[in-house]
Amino acid sequence: MKYGEVTLGQVEAAINKLGGQEVWDAWLRGKKTVTIKDAISLFFDKHGRRIPEGLQANVCDANRNFGLDQPKLEKEIVFAYRILRLHECLSIDSEVTAEQLKAETERMLAMIRENSQIANIANGVCLPVVLPKLVTNDLGAELELYLAGVNNSYAKTFGNWEFYNRRKGTLTNEVSVVDGSRHDQLISRMKEGPVIGLHFPNPLQGFSIHASREQMSILPKGFILSGIDTPIAMVMYPDILARDWNTPGLDLAALQWRSTGYSFFFRAFDAKLGFYGTDSLAGARGGCSGGFLFLG
Repeated sequence: MKYGEVTLGQVEAAINKLGGQEVWDAWLRGKKTVTIKDAISLFFDKHGRRIPEGLQANVCDANRNFGLDQPKLEKEIVFAYRILRLHECLSIDSEVTAEQLKAETERMLAMIRENSQIANIANGVCLPVVLPKLVTNDLGAELELYLAGVNNSYAKTFGNWEFYNRRKGTLTNEVSVVDGSRHDQLISRMKEGPVIGLHFPNPLQGFSIHASREQMSILPKGFILSGIDTPIAMVMYPDILARDWNTPGLDLAALQWRSTGYSFFFRAFDAKLGFYGTDSLAGARGGCSGGFLFLG
């Protein structure tokens, strides 16, 4: 026998993988062809959620009762509206135009869709964001400024609904980037000027903060674990990210507060939005999620 190590069971398994006896016979007759290629490991499932393989930290199933709606982003005027909201609520001028934001969004989405390993993330909610140039070298002080912008944007959108910053006045000189999160790459670029990115708010739904951080070691380059990009996204898209109780809680997993044991998260309710500190880094909750920023 030419291939003496092949067993009858392996032959039967091969026939089944081809599609069964009918397909096998058609292949032997030359009526069908078979292409053999290397299997590709996917990083995201059909919903755009990170596939949690080989993690030591806690992960649970995503609770689909908590979800987000994708805003329409076809027209330039929509991008202009989001940029204007950022400028008004942070009292800045990033000097990024709607044309630039739209073009960069289309370019980065094309990059994602051309890579079959990461293409599925585009099935989830994607929010183009403009991250302004850093004003200070203190990340905590910057976060205080962004949270003030969240308050302005939330009030502008929902009227008498209230934003509660439970860490107000405690952030200056107290916030740092978690090692391995790649968030330092974003900070370096923001020191030079404004940065355009794609914010994916809930691809890590059901991941503990520890798991969100752990999975970064094998994620392809271009992805950064979310931190200060999350409040910027909240300023630009409060109608998406703080709609009601059924919007997921949003972890800022790339950031720590005072020590390695504390981080931050947003939680929306039906008539309020809260920003909190958390020491529950190991707990996995199906209604909460870390995010990614894609910079291409």
